[in-house]
Amino acid sequence: MTRWLVAIAVALLVIGAGYVVFLNGEPTVVRLTPGRSLRAPLAGVLLGAFAAGGTVVGLLAAGSAGVRGWRGWRARRRAQRDARRAEATARARDLLWHGDSGQARTELLRGESGAPADVPSLALLAESYLQEGDSSAARKVIDEGLVRVGFDPHLLDLLAEACERGGDLRAAAEALERARLTQPESRRLGRRLLDLYAAAGRWPEALSIQAQLLLRVRQPAALAREQQMMRGLRYQAALAEPDPRRAARLLVALAREDPRFVPAWVSAGDLLARAGRTLAARRVWERGARHRPAAVLLERIERANAAERRPERTARVYRRLLRRHPRAAPLPLLFARFLILHDRFEEAGEVLRGLPDPAAGNAFAHLLWGELHRRQGHHDQASAAFAQAAGPQLAGASSFRCAACLEPADAWQGYCPACRRWDTLRADAELAVEAANRPAAVATSSG
Repeated sequence: MTRWLVAIAVALLVIGAGYVVFLNGEPTVVRLTPGRSLRAPLAGVLLGAFAAGGTVVGLLAAGSAGVRGWRGWRARRRAQRDARRAEATARARDLLWHGDSGQARTELLRGESGAPADVPSLALLAESYLQEGDSSAARKVIDEGLVRVGFDPHLLDLLAEACERGGDLRAAAEALERARLTQPESRRLGRRLLDLYAAAGRWPEALSIQAQLLLRVRQPAALAREQQMMRGLRYQAALAEPDPRRAARLLVALAREDPRFVPAWVSAGDLLARAGRTLAARRVWERGARHRPAAVLLERIERANAAERRPERTARVYRRLLRRHPRAAPLPLLFARFLILHDRFEEAGEVLRGLPDPAAGNAFAHLLWGELHRRQGHHDQASAAFAQAAGPQLAGASSFRCAACLEPADAWQGYCPACRRWDTLRADAELAVEAANRPAAVATSSG
């Protein structure tokens, strides 16, 4: 049917052309150039012009269709290439998840003339090297990728991780600083940069980052945690001050803001003591102990008074603290230890007999009773008290502690979850023997 329609159209076209030729048979002059002309029938000229116009239109239509076809072919080819790259990226991600970094890298580099040009593939390629512990290769991949794709925050974060693993904390911080320029609101990047500053001991910069993070916190619980972090960073920044007097003033101010923050009281007193201001140091420690009678503060007070040969002053401090903090269970134990060390046995016995039930059954309390009886010459009672203090160990239920990180454990395990090491848990007796043998080994090696 279509062929017949085309044939009819062609026949009509030929008849129409012949009819035009019949009506316009007289010749006419057509000037091709200023000096050249052509004499032809008028019908031929008209039909030629029509044919030329049709040819031009056909060529233009064919060219446009060719361009559209070429663009469509390129789009289909690009889509196929992107689909293959997406499949390879998905396979590489799955292989990385299962720990096969080498095969993942092969998938990523398949069909590529060099390193991938998209961010997800570059990130996976760098992670494959990081998984193998090759931080330098990962850093090289990311550096080359950043030249092609620009400062992508994900790649900069990976670059910081690679630099950190390689020990270059300065370069890691610079990478995270550039990442924060692209995403200044990112709490994750801010926290990562803060941790790097802290690891490098750059406390003022860490304090500045924490101040920015603190402004964006709204929940009360999160705000309390961030404020606690802020106190710790302020403490470290104060300790890093080159001027001891300014550092002491900053620490005292921090302690006044949070009187239960013991490190500020301790370090402020230590700075004053090193500067020769022992009276001011002792007063700082005593003020801190009034707010929180921590053992570290009481030990410093004892040493300061012992250096001045004024142990009675320490006893008065203990008595005031006992009246101020009647529920502080470690306080009477520390007071009893102080009295025993200064041969004030009757007072020590009164303090130990006045201990409440939870504190009276403490192993440290039995240890104090044993030492008190030993110094008084009551050896049988001393043996019984020491046996109570060491009862669990003598019964076979030893307590264990990791020799690497000193983390205590309720029972022996082959793996320490704190430091992620194996075969490091030791009984207290083993640790004591190792500590006793260590000086002998050092002396032997030095001799």
